[in-house]
Amino acid sequence: MKSDILVITALALEFKAVERLLINPEPIRHPTGARYSRGTFTAGQHAFSVAIVETGAGNVNAAQETERALPFFQPEYVFFVGIGGGMKDVAIGDIVISSEVIHYEGGKAGDVYKPRLSIYPANYELMALAKLIARDASWQHRIDDGLGTFKAEVKPIAAGEKVVASERSLTYELLNQSVSQALAVEMEGYGFLAPIHAHHKKGIVIRGISDLLKNKEAADASGSQPLAARNAAAFLAEMLAELAEESIQARNTVHTVDIPAISQVATMPLSTKLLDNAEWRHQLAKTLAGLYEVGPTESAGAWKRAGGKVGFLSSSSSIEAQWFTAIERLAQGGAGDITLSSLLQMAREDFRGNSKVQILCKDIGLD
Repeated sequence: MKSDILVITALALEFKAVERLLINPEPIRHPTGARYSRGTFTAGQHAFSVAIVETGAGNVNAAQETERALPFFQPEYVFFVGIGGGMKDVAIGDIVISSEVIHYEGGKAGDVYKPRLSIYPANYELMALAKLIARDASWQHRIDDGLGTFKAEVKPIAAGEKVVASERSLTYELLNQSVSQALAVEMEGYGFLAPIHAHHKKGIVIRGISDLLKNKEAADASGSQPLAARNAAAFLAEMLAELAEESIQARNTVHTVDIPAISQVATMPLSTKLLDNAEWRHQLAKTLAGLYEVGPTESAGAWKRAGGKVGFLSSSSSIEAQWFTAIERLAQGGAGDITLSSLLQMAREDFRGNSKVQILCKDIGLD
């Protein structure tokens, strides 16, 4: 059952906040017995079919239900919309959209605890759109509180397996030490993005801030969760409206660029084909992150020596996330004079005996 948009939520109040955006929502039953709601979101002359899922709390539930829903609805865009806790630089009702989601609870417990973070970046196209909407504050016309009451930022989000209710907790100490770049903390975003990447889908997380770790129970009792869910749904609505407008413009544009013949596609450079493969890009980024611990910004590193720009990279992001972002930009264009071939040539010079680098070079035909 094809739907243009798939929205994943964890809680009933998040589900309801999104469902209020839709016209004529109807219940849908999956062959396994899972229950969804599906309706229409309209923006001007364009309409999207939108399916909504409620997963329950936790990364495991989010991963399982997203994995179940993706092949059923076959969406073009996928969003996780919900509430979260604010770690720094945000207030109740503000919005944090994921530049990346960091799973912070992996680690090695020896004499000294060593965190082993896992990261999934958001889709570049959706992240760029979210930055535009956040910068212009265009989403705020969809709420009644007035322009400037709340803000939205595209920043890292931390995801774990626990509700963090106090700054005095051990989990908060772990967060503060390991993922201090994160603005929000939650329990589903990492699990959501795992199948998104596996299925090569375009996905992003939108979180409304419902508490600030201090006085969490008092904030929840004051009605902050419905407020945060409403604001997150409003930001989603603005993103859908922008996507709808872009769809209309694309449909009405007369294209004069010739479509490549099949023979031309067949002779397309192997490096171009590989950069179009999300799983291969993911493996490339993870390999480079393991080799260059300072990241792409290292002056003597492969990225800069190969001609790559670094101005678009965020110093607050983890090294792995910087490499993910760099490779995504290389695939999109606009990363400077760098090419996939020049990047891997530099890496091969630096790590001649590394089997992973050798495999990557072989993949693109570098002997």
